[in-house]
Amino acid sequence: MPTQGMPTQGIKAQIEQISVEIERQKEVLRKLESRKSLLQQQLNAERDPIASLPLEISSEIFLHCLPPRSKGYPLEYARPRAHLAPLLLLNICNTWTNIALSTPA
Repeated sequence: MPTQGMPTQGIKAQIEQISVEIERQKEVLRKLESRKSLLQQQLNAERDPIASLPLEISSEIFLHCLPPRSKGYPLEYARPRAHLAPLLLLNICNTWTNIALSTPA
């Protein structure tokens, strides 16, 4: 694609064509990423036995993962730690995050 001696209009036209093609390719990429994400969610749902449980049961399991309440200190005063429930449960997958966030404490 040598541009020496090419009139300015020709260069501008090529830039415009390339810009249009870039936008088209970005849209193709967005669609592929969306399809991949949906397929990954389906795969995760098939691999994750908790995802197939009713919300009430999985919520009860999650509640049993919470640290015990300390004497004299309500649960809301406990310092959350990333490596312990409930924060740990938020980092497993989207399904577990949704269950953890929708479970009343």
